[in-house]
Amino acid sequence: MIYLFVDSSGFGGIESHIQQLAVLLQSKQTDVEVVFLQRYTEHPQYNQLNIRHIPYRFLSDSSVIGFFRHLKACDVIHAHGYKASIISRICSLLSSFHLVTTFHAGESVSGKLACYEWLNRYTACLSYNLAVSDKIRQQQPFRCELVRNFVRCKKEMIKRERHTTLQVGFVGRLSHEKAIDRFVSLSQQLPDSECHVFGDGEQAHLLDGEALTWHGSVSSMTPYWQTLDVLLIPSRAEGMPMAALEAMSHGVVVLSTDVGEMPSLLDERCLTAESDWPLLSQMVIELDRAGNDQWLQLSQRQQQWVKKHFSGEACWQQLAQIYRLA
Repeated sequence: MIYLFVDSSGFGGIESHIQQLAVLLQSKQTDVEVVFLQRYTEHPQYNQLNIRHIPYRFLSDSSVIGFFRHLKACDVIHAHGYKASIISRICSLLSSFHLVTTFHAGESVSGKLACYEWLNRYTACLSYNLAVSDKIRQQQPFRCELVRNFVRCKKEMIKRERHTTLQVGFVGRLSHEKAIDRFVSLSQQLPDSECHVFGDGEQAHLLDGEALTWHGSVSSMTPYWQTLDVLLIPSRAEGMPMAALEAMSHGVVVLSTDVGEMPSLLDERCLTAESDWPLLSQMVIELDRAGNDQWLQLSQRQQQWVKKHFSGEACWQQLAQIYRLA
């Protein structure tokens, strides 16, 4: 049995990654269960797991130590995030199971979070460690393997037309690292496009009075990708954003700053230096002026790249070896 362990109160990149991973394992006839440290009311991921018939449990409903003590040597705990990883490593001293942890965060943190992240890094000698970007991998003091995020891709290429008025979106946490402030500034330079924001966070107040559509936090972007033509990622820091992979797999063109693993995902025409983020608005304008044919060509090229390098099938052999399934 593979247990995907996380402490999660909302839906973001880690939760999307766990969802994709659980679906992939299920498709490979591998027993999988998502384990939440605590139960949070109205968490959108619970419904998504129910829809896909993926079992899950809450350790707050029982004994954390009891759960880990009953694991067998053939069981795998795959922990995500600092709290789940630290707890799993401590419990691995009391029981015999295969422990895998993934480092997701690419941004710098301060205060209490910085203490937790330090503890997360320096207890990593007790686990088999993965990172979603090479930059994050290089920051770890112990052995850490690069395993990029991935998405489930449809067999057939998605062929769709762009909207007459270009629809431009931001998807993610409304925070300094994700640079919602930059997206607001970029939207002001795009009077001929309609701009959308999907997400919530501590900088939501920056959207007040702006000429864009704020959809708030949504449980899944799947129903909404067809409303967008372009996803902008003006981030100051990233790992490998799930939003970019999902967008590309649904035919949405992605333009981004060159942070994290984005250079491995996009070609130079779709990237700009992080310090040159204002150029993203000009890139959108040029794409809009080029018309549907060029947009469609770029959409299909990005779809092909994701399917070849960032699909579940492309990553399965590496994951199977990590989980000792191969």
